[in-house]
Amino acid sequence: MRIKNRLSPYPILNDYGDDYIDSSFTAEYDVKKEFTGVCGKIVFHLHNREIENLIETAQAEYMVHIECPLTSYRCRISSVNPEIEFKLDSRQLFKTVEIRTFIVLTRNISGFSSESFHPDYSGQKFDLLAHQILAVGTAKDYNINQDDRDLESLPSVLRIVKSTNKKKGSISVNTDDDDYVMIGLAPEVYDRYAQLGKSTFKDTAFSLVLFPALVIIIQRMTANKEDAGMTSKHWFQVIHKMLVSNGYKLDAISAENDTLLSVCQLVFADPLVRSFKELDLYSERV
Repeated sequence: MRIKNRLSPYPILNDYGDDYIDSSFTAEYDVKKEFTGVCGKIVFHLHNREIENLIETAQAEYMVHIECPLTSYRCRISSVNPEIEFKLDSRQLFKTVEIRTFIVLTRNISGFSSESFHPDYSGQKFDLLAHQILAVGTAKDYNINQDDRDLESLPSVLRIVKSTNKKKGSISVNTDDDDYVMIGLAPEVYDRYAQLGKSTFKDTAFSLVLFPALVIIIQRMTANKEDAGMTSKHWFQVIHKMLVSNGYKLDAISAENDTLLSVCQLVFADPLVRSFKELDLYSERV
């Protein structure tokens, strides 16, 4: 969403015009890519008493508009608090995310005026409608570095196979291979996974199989991080590189303090949340 410098029938606070004097509205960004998500925190800095009063009385609010032009992804986040946090699924994004900030009205107001209006508006009052923009803040375009090389991605080193060893139960994880981690499923489970994983319950099947498998894989990696036989494996190096590039070291990951569980959830972008949303959608249809 690109903001163009156009004339407005009423004053708008921004950094490219002079509708206001001795006033400002800026946004401070902290945005980073984390596994399959883009996480961000925006802190707003507003200096205008009249607009501040509107926010304090819930007649106006801060708003963040996020858009990816190449995928047509759009979302809007609003709050009366001067800090807004968000998390995006990077699978819905490509190359660039455009982030724009505003202050918008939540209801109609009559006779709005500010002592900080430019002299051209001195003494004027304006009747404004809900959702009209009062201020335009700092904009940011965030570049996403997508690595599309299959050999360097997590799915490329995971293989789901049919297991005939009944002693291992419904699911097993074999990390002995140099190139791949073999996730074995009992024949009846494998057939159901193949069926449901391609249709209605894709996220649910994914969570039931790959999420617990990843917990076991990373747990073994932390336990054998000094074992040259383990660290030299291709699958180990791919997963290790993914963890390090997102700011996680094996030394800091442990099942004892929940970091193991939290990292695995981040890798798969909150699989339980996505699974329950999928089940909710299905329950609404039946």
